[in-house]
Amino acid sequence: MAGIAMFGAVARVSMWLAYAGAGRGSELLWPVLWQGMRYDLVAGAVSALLVALLAAPLWLSGRREQAVRCAQWLLVAILLLFALLSICEHFYYAFYKTRFDPIVFGMFEDDTGAILQTVWDDYPVVPGVLALLVAGLALGWLVPRLGQWLGLRWPAGSGGWGKATVLVVQCVLLLLLARGSVGTFPLVRRDVTVSADPFVNALVLNAPLTLYRAARVRAKETDVGTDPLVGVHRLGFASLQEAAHAAGLPSGEPGHVRAALFPTAPGTPRTLSSSPHVVVGLLESFGQDLLYSDGPGNDMLGRLRGELAHGYRFDNFIAGQNGTHPELENLLLGSPITPLTVGRNARITFDSSAALPFKRAGYRTAFVYGGGSDWREIGTTFTRQGFDRVYDARDIRQQFPKADGTEWGLYDAWLFRFAQALLAKADADGERLFLVVLTTSNHPPFQLDTAHRALPQDPAALGPRALPDTAELRRMLTTYQYQADEFGAFLQTLRESPLGERTIIAAAGDHNLRTHYRYDLPAEQVDVDRVFAWLRVPQAFAPAGSVPDTRAFAGHADLIPTVVSLALPGQSYFATGRNLWGAAGDGGDALAQFDRLYTPQGVLWPLATPQLHAWKDARHLAVEGVAPDAATAARVRRVAAGVALRDWYIRDQVLQKRR
Repeated sequence: MAGIAMFGAVARVSMWLAYAGAGRGSELLWPVLWQGMRYDLVAGAVSALLVALLAAPLWLSGRREQAVRCAQWLLVAILLLFALLSICEHFYYAFYKTRFDPIVFGMFEDDTGAILQTVWDDYPVVPGVLALLVAGLALGWLVPRLGQWLGLRWPAGSGGWGKATVLVVQCVLLLLLARGSVGTFPLVRRDVTVSADPFVNALVLNAPLTLYRAARVRAKETDVGTDPLVGVHRLGFASLQEAAHAAGLPSGEPGHVRAALFPTAPGTPRTLSSSPHVVVGLLESFGQDLLYSDGPGNDMLGRLRGELAHGYRFDNFIAGQNGTHPELENLLLGSPITPLTVGRNARITFDSSAALPFKRAGYRTAFVYGGGSDWREIGTTFTRQGFDRVYDARDIRQQFPKADGTEWGLYDAWLFRFAQALLAKADADGERLFLVVLTTSNHPPFQLDTAHRALPQDPAALGPRALPDTAELRRMLTTYQYQADEFGAFLQTLRESPLGERTIIAAAGDHNLRTHYRYDLPAEQVDVDRVFAWLRVPQAFAPAGSVPDTRAFAGHADLIPTVVSLALPGQSYFATGRNLWGAAGDGGDALAQFDRLYTPQGVLWPLATPQLHAWKDARHLAVEGVAPDAATAARVRRVAAGVALRDWYIRDQVLQKRR
């Protein structure tokens, strides 16, 4: 237990030194270490009970020396596992800006070879393995000797009753430690709150406990369960009726809620021949914060720069999720539950799918991905969601045999050439195409060994918080520039052709680049969540008398309602957000990971029991949260109710279609 507490303290101090930033005083660390030690003792007590149970058969059979050696090596293994998890979580936080969460399990559903290659290229694997081996040898030497030392000093009792009493007392002490308290309630979730600073609170738990918590959340989300109201209750609503009332609906009867979740786009329906093509682009790791460094000596846009004036760029667009696959489920299925479409759920058809309104209107629908369609089962999933075809690297290579790429997918130039060809063919055939494009090039290991335009770079333009490894930073900048430049080339080619006046384009980054900066969280949370977003609507399809409010807060949940409203008047769609064309009278709002609500007043989280972190300036938040005023609290509750209703609807679909 002492070893686990020591490792836990070292892990917390390491995360503090790496990620706390200069603005936090060490006085905030001491409560973390004290409360964290309590959780470490819980983990240690549970480990001791586990070791005792595993060694008990040997002990009871009379082989006591073997039982002691078995217990000692089990303890060494547990300590090494604790250290390994702590090290992995340290680097996980550097990448995802959060401690272990359900996304960690999704990594095993990616291309395993690509994941291992990325880890090998980007992280100190060899030094880490050597350090663990040295630690294992040191513990293997130390633990038996420490056991002998304690054995000579630990009370053993005399006689049968004395030994039994000592054993009972030890078991009771272990149980109390495993409970986390004596004479009060056991440690619970609220006990991690030792400060008004979310970063400080995040350090309290140790790595095994954060992994356990992530596993429980994932199990609830993936398995969906048998109760469609799980999400409703988690967001603080006693019933579907209460959530419906908070969302402003006149009735919470399930049929009325379902009807309210599928509004009809206003306007007179068009014939198919007079309708536009629609392209929705999801751009890998295209965060907004790197664009603040754009300038003559550090060109982050390339050919995209010339296209921005031909559409609308949104300044406050917030990523809905923190991973590509969760973002796909959010964008194309409107799902607050993720991962949703894995395992047996991959074969369920969800009527919330973004492709279905277009399919009903007679469109041809396609999804194009530069990687393999077996990734996260998207080939299986999206062909059941109203997409006529899911094209992947094999299809692109069939048309362009010289197409090259990385282990994650083909380079974006080939992806966009393929998308352009699909649009041209559909137009020539008299069809209308709804096309979703997912890029892959701006992704670790940030490799670009293909022909591309060389754009000027200046890593110094990123400022003092940038990654100190200049060579790695240049590789990141190169793939970021490449994606922007090739996307710009695609837009330019389309705009300069007759097809451009018949095509609506909406594009956004899926999440930010992650590892190029060290962020001071939560003060700089907005730089983690804000991504590039752009919308182009030909004049023939732009509603007269209004333009988008590009300063208002918006997010991925708004993209499908926007393109359906612009392209398909008279069609119903799943109500995940608002139509971005037009003013947002309240300044808009946007959800990050269905937990952080961005508003003009500040960012509020967690969604169920929000604290307001007010804006200090356009890119920084107050570290400490405060209770929101009544109007803001009502706004958050209305948003939470909308999420709860969508959560209920998705779960209800799964349960009904499994019967």
